[in-house]
Amino acid sequence: MPAEPLALPAAPVGQSSEPSTTGLPGDPEESSAARDPAASLAPAAQAISAPPDAAAPRPARIDGPAGAEQEPPLELQVSANEQGYDSRLNRFVAIGNASALIAGGRVLADRIEYDIDGRTLYAIGSVRFQRGQQYLQASRLRYNLLELVGDLEDVYGVLDLDSTQQDLDLETAPAAPLPPPEPVSCTPQMPPLPDWHPYPWAVTAWGGQMVDANFGDTFVFQGNWRPEYLMGLGLQRRLLDGGPLALELDTNLMGHRAAQQPGGGFNQAVPFADTPSQSFGEITAGIGLRFWLRPWLNLYFVEGVSFNTSVSNYEKTFRENFAQFLNYLAFEAEALVHPQWSVVGRIHHRSGAYGTYSGVKEGSNAYLLGFRYRFGQRDPSRQFARLDVPMPPSLGCPGSAPPTGDQSPSLAESLEDVAMGPTQVKDVGTSEPEGPPSTPVRRKAPANVWQEARQREAERRQVIAGIDQRVSEVQFQQSFTAQRRRSFGDTDSEGTTQLSNDFGAVRPPQLQDLNARSNRQLVTGTITRWRFQAKQVRLAPGELRADRASFTNDPYTPAQNWLDSEQVVATLQPNGDTLIRAGRNRLILEDRLPIPVTRETRIQKQEEVQNRWVLGNDGEDRDGFFIGYKIRPLEIGTDTTLTLQPQFLVQRAIEGRTDSYPLPGEPAGASPQEQGITGADMFGLEAQLESKLLGFGVNANLDMSTFNPENIPDGTRSWGDLSRKLDLPLVGKGTLRLFGAYRYRVWNGSLGEQDIYSAYGISLEDKGKLPAWGQLSGNYFWRFGVGRYQANAFQSSNLLDLWRGNAIVAINASLPLWTGQALPPGPLEGQANPYSATPVVPGVRLNANLTGTVAYFGDGTNQNTLSLSGGPTFTLGHFSKPFLDYTVFSITGGGTLREGVSPLSFDRAVDLGTLGVGLTQQLVGPLVLSGGIGLNVDPNSEFYGDVTGSYVELRWQRRAYEIGVFYSPYEQLGGIRVKLNDFNFKGPGTPFVPFHPAQATPRRPF
Repeated sequence: MPAEPLALPAAPVGQSSEPSTTGLPGDPEESSAARDPAASLAPAAQAISAPPDAAAPRPARIDGPAGAEQEPPLELQVSANEQGYDSRLNRFVAIGNASALIAGGRVLADRIEYDIDGRTLYAIGSVRFQRGQQYLQASRLRYNLLELVGDLEDVYGVLDLDSTQQDLDLETAPAAPLPPPEPVSCTPQMPPLPDWHPYPWAVTAWGGQMVDANFGDTFVFQGNWRPEYLMGLGLQRRLLDGGPLALELDTNLMGHRAAQQPGGGFNQAVPFADTPSQSFGEITAGIGLRFWLRPWLNLYFVEGVSFNTSVSNYEKTFRENFAQFLNYLAFEAEALVHPQWSVVGRIHHRSGAYGTYSGVKEGSNAYLLGFRYRFGQRDPSRQFARLDVPMPPSLGCPGSAPPTGDQSPSLAESLEDVAMGPTQVKDVGTSEPEGPPSTPVRRKAPANVWQEARQREAERRQVIAGIDQRVSEVQFQQSFTAQRRRSFGDTDSEGTTQLSNDFGAVRPPQLQDLNARSNRQLVTGTITRWRFQAKQVRLAPGELRADRASFTNDPYTPAQNWLDSEQVVATLQPNGDTLIRAGRNRLILEDRLPIPVTRETRIQKQEEVQNRWVLGNDGEDRDGFFIGYKIRPLEIGTDTTLTLQPQFLVQRAIEGRTDSYPLPGEPAGASPQEQGITGADMFGLEAQLESKLLGFGVNANLDMSTFNPENIPDGTRSWGDLSRKLDLPLVGKGTLRLFGAYRYRVWNGSLGEQDIYSAYGISLEDKGKLPAWGQLSGNYFWRFGVGRYQANAFQSSNLLDLWRGNAIVAINASLPLWTGQALPPGPLEGQANPYSATPVVPGVRLNANLTGTVAYFGDGTNQNTLSLSGGPTFTLGHFSKPFLDYTVFSITGGGTLREGVSPLSFDRAVDLGTLGVGLTQQLVGPLVLSGGIGLNVDPNSEFYGDVTGSYVELRWQRRAYEIGVFYSPYEQLGGIRVKLNDFNFKGPGTPFVPFHPAQATPRRPF
């Protein structure tokens, strides 16, 4: 039923009791309504572009087609419960269920006005604008059609970057037709977050025993107990906290008591002689980071220093160098049995931090068991940041602030109030916004901190369960991924192609090559759909400004992550990207943890911008740590792009030497030797050229680790190709490729990294999907090629120079053996999406790969192989419950029949029997452990038992984002990966910024 319209004085404005429609523009002829205000009824069609001297409209008169100079740029079609013309303010007024259609877009509001003199459109109460895929709602809208500037209050909307340019250009058709009108979305009023851990101080009583294991081995409980015991007290003080993280000061006073025990081979007259008993004290101090997995369970890491009051006999005799003052590391797991009492297990480690302290490497380790008591009162200032983001609900929603007349109105506003009467919230319009009812929650007096926190969590769950999400058909699109990688060994290979991952032997999904090209990109993907919210927005051509604005990629409310920005300037770029600059940006996780991020954010349609600064480690070519900077791509002509990354080789410059190259004058392939450096050896360069030439796509890469002329031949790597799509008889579509490479690195299973000194040739290839056969699906890849290769002979540093003709055909197949049922979509526990972007479907799937290769070499040798690999993948659980509700287990095996052997090391088939095992397991909540290992299991191979691949990752996985730490022992690569997931969905959603009624501020109408 329509809401009661605003009461208007009968004198200045004519009214109609029936809903009417106003089409704009039209004839600017003067109406009698100017002479008789009571007769100024809104006709069926009237000119919004009428000149100021037209006091009132009259029906549009159509005399014939309009000429080009007469054609109006836009047309407004206005309808409402009541319409009229205010002759005093020279405004058209539409009241109650007001709607204005403009160029395929729609503005809905409780009241719409158009100022003839200022060419300004006003809307108040339940304002909604929709065109194509873009949606916007506000309490008020003011927009000048001449200057194309305006402002909005209490803004919420959905921005779809795939169609932004098309939808926001009123001269072009929108990307999608208008859906049925939606009511205003109201911000849910969330109860405050519970405080599970209010006590900032803790004291711990420790007891434990030393072990003879190294630090890494203590995590897998390797090593033997030593007859050395320690006891003591610890004191912890929380410095900062936010969400699941807390930063603490950690101090301990320990006493050691060691019995006589066997000594080591260093620093004593008789190696391995027994050392006498001793007692000494130890003091540790450090900074710790605590990570709460659950309110009663946390992990804690400490970095600091340790001082022994006397030299440890064990450290003195088992380490070549020793010292009393060393680095301190601790890793602990804590389980609370009461808000103030807990049981703690800790790995206690002191060492020289890889020789940083007095040249000491390793040190000593112990297992500690402790009982901890927490006390004190929280200091609110000791938080990472206060999450006080004033984003009030839309006008008329529960919790919104009513207008007030405290401010002095302008003359025009005073005249408006006289003519039209003051606007009250209860009188505004007929569109009732949707919002959760404000029902009081009865609470018992809490018995302790945890009971109060549980009550608050229960209240939050109740409110969240009652939120009308107003989204449907939520579909995961892609991920925006950013990662920092570091090599922990001597390699940072360019080598493995993505085809090895896609069409090689079947391996567990947890075991993929990090060195594959697609996995080497540090920034990939994009986010195409964002929800945003702001208290006030100022509009200008191609620009948006706000004192405070928030953005999220999560379709559900509460959003699992959102970006809080201050002093925001958003600019639409010519390529369709939106560049956001802010005085401060914070990424908010779970409405609890704020993380400062860059002040400039590019919301992209395409993958273009990466982090400019590069921190890398290449032990083979660059002697370790280096810093690079990615210069913005240089456009050369219309088809050529050059990307440059100059580098400074920090570790080589500090050490003043290099062992990456053979001595000058030695033959190619000679072993590297240590030598001094010049200034030119301290700099490197990576470059990529992309272009088009005679219908071919050109891709060329250059990697230089020195500018010293004597070392350039051994300090340069390059590779590239010219490719073109072809339609061939019999074969069909394919890609013709002319390739070349110089000092190119690849990986070959158990053999590890191999070098191709030079290569050039031609190949023809294609890949595609196979026709489905029932539930059996598959894809294929084939390649034929011939080239000349200069590469290492098998297990030799000697170079062979051979022609090589080869062919490969690979087929992948996948068959579901059993498929369970997915949970219904939604953000709640018991639904599909609290932790996963896509619903997890339990089941068993069988994957298989068949690959055949033929290779003939210029010396008359050949190597032909036929490989079959496969295995099942079991998916258990739905990843919806907080414990052990998601398991993916894979086991694969493969065998290869080989005829002949390759004389070259880079393509010698050596892993003729392989076994792969992978496991992904939810531990608790969003914490997931994933890992895999591949082994050579050919009993006739000299590489039997060797690892052919390995990978482990610990990640915090949520529906909207993911943070993971990964490491491959096989490739000696590790890093940190952050993902934001992109979703497509229908509906406007619900405002996501947490709001409390105390944040409401009075406001006045226009």
